Amino acid sequence: MTNTLDTVYTEDMKDVTVSTSDFRTIRQCDMVYVDKTEYAYRLARSPEGSFFFLSRPRRFGKSLFCSTLHELFEGNRELFEGLYITEKTDYSFEKYPVLHFSFSSITMLRDIYFSRLQRMIAREARHNGVVIENSDPASMLENLIDVLVRKTGKKVVIIIDEYDSPFTSLLESDDRAFIGEVRAVFNSLYKTIKDMTGSTRMLFITGIVKLANLSIFSAMNNLRDISMDPVFAAAFGYTDKELGDYFGEGMDEYLEEHPGEYRSREEFQRKIREYYDGYRFSYMSDVTVYNPVSIGFFFTTYYEFRAWWIETGASTMAVNLARNNNLLELLDDDRLFISPDAFSVFDIDDIADGTLSSEGASAFLYYAGYLSIGTYEDGMLGLAFPNNEVRRSFVRDLVRKYRGNTDLNDALWIRSFIRACREGNAEEVMGRLDEYFSAFSYELAGNMGERFYHSIFHAVFIMAGMLSYSEDRGYRGRADEAIITDSHIWIFELKVDRSAEEALHQIEERGYAKKYSYLMRPETKIHKVGISFSSAERGITEWKCI
Repeated sequence: MTNTLDTVYTEDMKDVTVSTSDFRTIRQCDMVYVDKTEYAYRLARSPEGSFFFLSRPRRFGKSLFCSTLHELFEGNRELFEGLYITEKTDYSFEKYPVLHFSFSSITMLRDIYFSRLQRMIAREARHNGVVIENSDPASMLENLIDVLVRKTGKKVVIIIDEYDSPFTSLLESDDRAFIGEVRAVFNSLYKTIKDMTGSTRMLFITGIVKLANLSIFSAMNNLRDISMDPVFAAAFGYTDKELGDYFGEGMDEYLEEHPGEYRSREEFQRKIREYYDGYRFSYMSDVTVYNPVSIGFFFTTYYEFRAWWIETGASTMAVNLARNNNLLELLDDDRLFISPDAFSVFDIDDIADGTLSSEGASAFLYYAGYLSIGTYEDGMLGLAFPNNEVRRSFVRDLVRKYRGNTDLNDALWIRSFIRACREGNAEEVMGRLDEYFSAFSYELAGNMGERFYHSIFHAVFIMAGMLSYSEDRGYRGRADEAIITDSHIWIFELKVDRSAEEALHQIEERGYAKKYSYLMRPETKIHKVGISFSSAERGITEWKCI
């Protein structure tokens, strides 16, 4: 077996890559390609003049899909042999002139971006065998489309990947005049596309969020948003079946090399599912998908469970939005219920200024990939973390935002806390918890009250990756927190400005521990812990354990 930085080779499974999103390269090099050509075919068979928009989080396969469409409309049938579109359809692979733009590659500096956009359009002209004069981008694009239609007698396919990247890269900029200038340039570009609908075979646009004040949404009344269309729920990311079909051989090889670690492939895949699956992009479909970049890194690093998607570029803006809007429900693992209307458009100034409403911030977290659709009830969408990767990483970063600057070493602290829980050391557990709570500011703890303490208490166990239940329902009520380890079960009840004895009495009186009797083995010990917090002293003042 050999391994490189971005590919892994196993005897049976094809190479897996995380370094390219070019369809041609993946197919010619015989790398793993999870077949999404069914969805490309659905778009390709659409009527002339169809305009589509689709949003997905970063690193979710948008660029690869755009590259697939590019090759499809250029008629390169040989790249699609053996895939759905050649095996299951009668698609003709008619050749069209294709203009393919990726706006994420434009450096958004005042003296650079304009010329980069010009060069991008000129490059597409050269790719199609024509030469156009250098002028403003909108005029260049209009000229290019006219020339291509006359030259080929075919309408043009336009693909725009990461349309919103120029604007999201400027979110932390204080130069509002520059942002206005950029908006005007790109609005002119989109208006040109709209005005040339008669020369357009298809327009396909991807991005993360829908931004207001752009003609792409305000003027293109024929733009179809398929972001939450149930037909395209599995078009990006991998379904559970696809994981087994395309990566099963790699899982089997791991099991052969590590006998006894998992009882079966199903058990191994269940752990992968808990860590990386759970993204649901349509409330009209139950389909969930795995994050493709996380799966790619998982298989290229010899099956290491890490927060790969977060590590490839976490958004500090998303965490700041959650902090500024006090979205403590995220720490409780409760669902944030919002109206579907909150997903319409976002004003870039509201995002930059942090003035989005709580509902708008929740919707933005969904678009950014930190939340996913959990339920749809009475016309409201319930959002929640999709999986353990996102839950642990986001809660860790959000807790840091609440805690502020402290000298608490997260990694060392978490390791010692987990060890104390697993060893049943109540003194050590409570000592570590006291350190944890003392790190939060007096002002925050005093203002937020009991809900704040409950939320950040639950966050400890999420960050530690422990099996925990917040407000776990029992026979006669809910325990504030229940923690399950191999040999120890912890039942916690928290009281703010009330005694630990009162908290412990509630655990006993309501029989919270009875729920876990089925887990008891001869060596298992249950710890019932009552905790008293002081809002004045911003910490644990008393605790009792039996």
